[in-house]
Amino acid sequence: MGQKAPRENKYCIWMQAGVVKYKLCDHNYDCNTCPFDQAMAKTAEHNIALRQAGKPMTGKKAEIVAWQDKMRQRAGLDQQCRHMLTGRIPAYYCAYNYECWRCPFDQMLEEQLEVFTPRRPQVQEIFGFQVPTSTYLHCGHAWAALENAGRIRVGLDDFSQRLLGPADEMQLPDIGDQSRQGQMGLALARNHKKAAVMAPVDGIIEAVNPKVRRQPRLAHDDPYGEGWLFVINPTNLKPNLENLLFGDDNLAWTDKQAHHLLGMLESSVGVTLPDGGCIVDDVYGHYPELGWERLVREFLLTG
Repeated sequence: MGQKAPRENKYCIWMQAGVVKYKLCDHNYDCNTCPFDQAMAKTAEHNIALRQAGKPMTGKKAEIVAWQDKMRQRAGLDQQCRHMLTGRIPAYYCAYNYECWRCPFDQMLEEQLEVFTPRRPQVQEIFGFQVPTSTYLHCGHAWAALENAGRIRVGLDDFSQRLLGPADEMQLPDIGDQSRQGQMGLALARNHKKAAVMAPVDGIIEAVNPKVRRQPRLAHDDPYGEGWLFVINPTNLKPNLENLLFGDDNLAWTDKQAHHLLGMLESSVGVTLPDGGCIVDDVYGHYPELGWERLVREFLLTG
């Protein structure tokens, strides 16, 4: 012990503390929603209750204690911060007796990690398009996910990305810029052609995804995960959300959009889709005769 976990080996914090012999993290260190963490914490609390009641504890589970209690048994520089144990930071030591809720550094780091760690939505497939049902959708194909502290994470839906194909450039707002629902919030470019996208909500830009600035294709390859675009601190949230789609409405609307696209494909380029078939990825790349400007105007409602 005493060293942070190598990046390639994501050791569970219960292993790092020495409570269990071997356990890899499969929850991206999101302990708050991890079933294993919850089960271990529950067992540790149960053991404390038995011990206080003077009842005997038997079996392997009798040895389970909270990972925080296990770490408190260490001394000095062996009392590493939990974020050091998980490999998030190179070196930091606990000064709050593993009462993380009291630690300003922990709160700051958790907030930063939350901003840059999107939670993937539930999705269903329609004609090959992955449609989110647990986030809001704007009629211009931007999605808006309501997150902790009232923030809104914004990205482009799978329909828009499969329609226009991978972008060469994502023109994103800067931190501190204002966002207005229904007005241009960002733009993507491909082969010197540009498509403006309307912002889904009003607010102030709080964070921008640096990965997408460097690798615009992420928005196409992983639109609801690593391809998120920016985070907004909303200023008119309730009225804005009333103008967006959610849940089953997302599915019904995307189905209409897909049928509209199918009609364009059939009338313009003679392409028909067999029953149960999927619309090809990168529609514009395969059928440029549909026209970039037309696709942007018909589906993104800009241009």
